[in-house]
Amino acid sequence: MVNMEIHLANNAPPSWNRYGSTYAKGCVFFNDEMYQSTKLSELIAAQENRADFISHLQQLNGFFAVAHATGNCIFLAVDPVRSLPLFYGIMDTNVFVSDDARWVQQQLQDEEIDENSAVEFLLTRSVSGSDTLSPSVKQVPAGGTMAISSTPEGVHDEFIRYFEFGNSKLAAEPFGKLFTQTDTILASVFKRLINFAAGRTIVVPLSGGLDSRLIVLMLKRFDYSNVVTFTYGRRGYRESLISRRVAESLGFRWEFVEYSNSSWRRWYESPEWQAYSNFADGLSSTPHIQEWPAVWELKKNSRIPNDSILVPGLMPSLTHSIHKPPVHWLEETVISADEVAGTICDRYFTLQDWSSYRGTFRPGLCRKIKKVLQLPTNLAPELAIEIFDRWWLQTTFSNFLVNAVRVYEFWGYEWWLPLCDLEFVRFSTALPLDLQLQKRFELPYVQRLETDTTSKPPTWNTSDPTLLPSLLKILNALHLRNQARRIRVSLEYDRHHFAWYGIMPERDYMRAFHGKEDINTYMANQTLRKIFPDYTIPDGLDFLA
Repeated sequence: MVNMEIHLANNAPPSWNRYGSTYAKGCVFFNDEMYQSTKLSELIAAQENRADFISHLQQLNGFFAVAHATGNCIFLAVDPVRSLPLFYGIMDTNVFVSDDARWVQQQLQDEEIDENSAVEFLLTRSVSGSDTLSPSVKQVPAGGTMAISSTPEGVHDEFIRYFEFGNSKLAAEPFGKLFTQTDTILASVFKRLINFAAGRTIVVPLSGGLDSRLIVLMLKRFDYSNVVTFTYGRRGYRESLISRRVAESLGFRWEFVEYSNSSWRRWYESPEWQAYSNFADGLSSTPHIQEWPAVWELKKNSRIPNDSILVPGLMPSLTHSIHKPPVHWLEETVISADEVAGTICDRYFTLQDWSSYRGTFRPGLCRKIKKVLQLPTNLAPELAIEIFDRWWLQTTFSNFLVNAVRVYEFWGYEWWLPLCDLEFVRFSTALPLDLQLQKRFELPYVQRLETDTTSKPPTWNTSDPTLLPSLLKILNALHLRNQARRIRVSLEYDRHHFAWYGIMPERDYMRAFHGKEDINTYMANQTLRKIFPDYTIPDGLDFLA
């Protein structure tokens, strides 16, 4: 018999609700009806067997975490982007479940570290699959459920993936037809957002890019006027100038939070940062740093209402990552699992230069990649490329980028991710590969939408007030990448647009950074040291040594 003990510590909005032996958190749409709070837990509780439970998970469009006990089985599930993490641990016949990974760790009385996960964490800023930094604490992966049951050999946990990114493909269509399909889908997506917001202020972190701009354009199209936008960084930063012009063209209020080295040092050394860091890392990800002080400043200065809904432009499209997919695979007949895993390892595990230690770390990392992705021995080239991007979607995107919503929860705000809406995700990740590359579809769509909405040309500004970007491009083109990196590093401490290197003394920055490292390298190092102070980071991975 399995004994489940649940400790739901994170009651930041949205809150947990219980119905019988079922716990649920979040908000979903099912058969065009919104379910949240008790209504959501009642919906889940009605599923009495595994097949019905999985079938319903596949139809829930929204953001949720559930713990559902039925018969002699416990089902734990999170939504396709793991927006609400869930952790568990097994000791004898006891199962400890929580949204607080540290609580699970305490129940298991296990202070050890999973060394392979630590290496992955230091090179990527998160831990993939069901693992965490603790060997005994497990997480429910994005788009999956854990079925935990009693067997003659003891308590057994089985992972079941109910959602897979990009598992269907649309036929090639003219842009006009695809635009019409996108219009129809986005209309449904934003009706759901507006239904959820229920008149409250929608706050959009607005950059100069496409995704957040798509959100504000759609809100304007739907005449949702209670919108505030905000941008942050050094004053005069290029993207802030673009975002301000976009907001003004749509008639939305625009707020700016100025970042500087000195303000970052103050924020980072505050008790609030320490509390947030413990709240957000989940023993599996560095806490998201970028928007944290901006939302804090907006809140304490009453520049956004306390019941605001934060709506960031997080979009899980295939080939949306900064890592260029290996399109040369299309010239091959078959791609081996070893090549897929090795390419993922070389392209994604890049927070620092570990080339001298490839023989030490790479074999274990490749085994982990093949296990998480459940790779067959050989793959068709297009599927191999899709899986290459799927790694980013199921790890960096879901475990790190989406974890940015912990910022909003920490400061007491609800949130919604319209570009992670299931209907939109299924469409955007099913587009033909050539349209997904380099935003070949999203760019003209957003340009047309902006022109239709504002009756003006799209707001683009590719100029930069300095010659540095051009200089770095020239050096890279001349294969002088190391020189380009050294130039960039020497200037970024005082010039980076987010000013976040101010969290460390300049002498430490200049000593440790050589061009391949960035703020995430430092955050991964510091997060690991904070969680496991007695752990010695392996040779070749402690860039601060």
